[in-house]
This record gives sequence, structure tokens and C-alpha cells, in this order.
Amino acid sequence: LTLAQLHTSLIGEPAEPYAIESWWRQSELLQATIEYRDGLFYPRGRADLVPLRGRRETVSRDLLASNEGLLQLMARMPFVRMVAVSGSLAHLNAEPSADLDVFVITAPGRVWSVTLSILVMARLLGCRRRLCLNYVVSERALAIEPRDLFAANQIIHLKPICGRDVFGRFVAANPFVAATYPNFASGHSIPEPTIVKTAIERAAAIAAPALERLARFVYGWHLRRRSAGWQSRDQVRLERECLKLHTTSHRAATLERYDAAVAALMREASKKAALAS
Repeated sequence: LTLAQLHTSLIGEPAEPYAIESWWRQSELLQATIEYRDGLFYPRGRADLVPLRGRRETVSRDLLASNEGLLQLMARMPFVRMVAVSGSLAHLNAEPSADLDVFVITAPGRVWSVTLSILVMARLLGCRRRLCLNYVVSERALAIEPRDLFAANQIIHLKPICGRDVFGRFVAANPFVAATYPNFASGHSIPEPTIVKTAIERAAAIAAPALERLARFVYGWHLRRRSAGWQSRDQVRLERECLKLHTTSHRAATLERYDAAVAALMREASKKAALAS
């Protein structure tokens, strides 16, 4: 990580970047665990991660560029309020086979029709296989569950393509993010021009509720038909204002690995403190 990335993702501790660098320089434990060279922090002995990071950044930027057209089409669709890239592409840490993970916020009561419209559009454009539209919420459902470290980490690494003002409201609706990552700032922006989109939405206002019900019936039937293969049913929500399809979630395994790593470091710190005394 760069110092700026480490600052943003520092858990539970408000601090300026210069203070973080100072902590590393003054701590024997941190220097025994983490190397800092050429502007990058990485686990000691893992200099191989530096060229790997560079290669994955290049791959990620190429993939984002190749999907720019699809993302911009999604951003311009009626009733879409925010489109953000998530997953490995948002981290610029993707391999060539990576999916295009996307998080979308819609106008109230339009989650299902927007989702189905995007999937149909992607299929017509021949890019449905790489699009992973697994989390769509409306402006009525900005507060998410569960409110844990995993969710907070996902949120701070979202990369909005459009709707930064909506993203700011989304972060504000989830105050546990600021409590977990006190150095993260979502940024501010003025609402983006939506004259054409607003005109289309007004024209479609009468038919939109019926289309939403139809989309929920059709796509809901399709999803329930495939539910036997879901590995993490607790991370699936098929609701009016929230469509969450984390059917193979890494949440539990990731949090377990994190807790184990923290516990190991605390044991090491305790040993060093005991020896020093």
C-alpha cells in the first residue's frame, strides 16, 4: 500500500499520514513486520508483491478502459442514481479473468426493473458473462446490513462512475463506516446534470410501477429457480428496495483470517514487551 492508501484504510484510529509514517519508523515491531520502500508498505520479505501490484494495476486499468462504454451506458439509464465499480477492479488488483463487479443505487421502487434492464442490455452487447451485478439498492434502502468491518471495507473501496453526491449520502447513511475508517472521506460534488434522464423518467412514470412489478416477478422467479446452488444464503436479499446476490460470500472467511492475524500480532507484541521488561 502507498502511505495515502494506508491512511485511508487505517482501522479505528484517526491520524495524519505523517503520524503513520512516524509510528512505523519508531516501532521495532512494525519494522520487523512491515517493509517500507519506494513509497510502498508491504509485509517484510514480500518484495515480490511490488511488481505484482504494478502488473495488476496495469491489467485493472485496461479492463476498466475496455468496460468504460458499458459503465457509461449504465450511468445514463433512467432511474439510475449511482454506479460504482467494486471488487478487485476497484482495488486495481485484478487479474485478466476478473469480473466487472458493480454496485448500483436506483430511484425508489426501481431496483428490479433497473437490474433487469442492465442485464438485458449487457446480454445484447455481448458482455453479460463478465458483468457481476450483485448488489442493487434504492435511495430508500441506503443503510446496509450487516454493519461490520467487511462491509465498511467494501464501501470505502467503491469507485463511483456517476452519482458522487448520492455516494456521499450513502456513506452518511452508514455511520459505522466512519467509525471503522475515521480517515476515509467520500468527497463532495454537485449533483450531476440529469435533464434528459429526468425527461425520460417523467415520460415513463405511468408505466414504471407496472414494469417494476413485472421485473420483480420474472427475475425473482429466475433467481429462486437457481437458489439450490447458493453457498451463502444469509448474504442474499430479494426485497422490494434491495437486491443483494452475494451467493458465494467471502465475508466469514475473510473476517476469520483478519481476527487470526491480529491475534498473532498481539501475541508477538506481548512477547517483545515481556522480553524488554
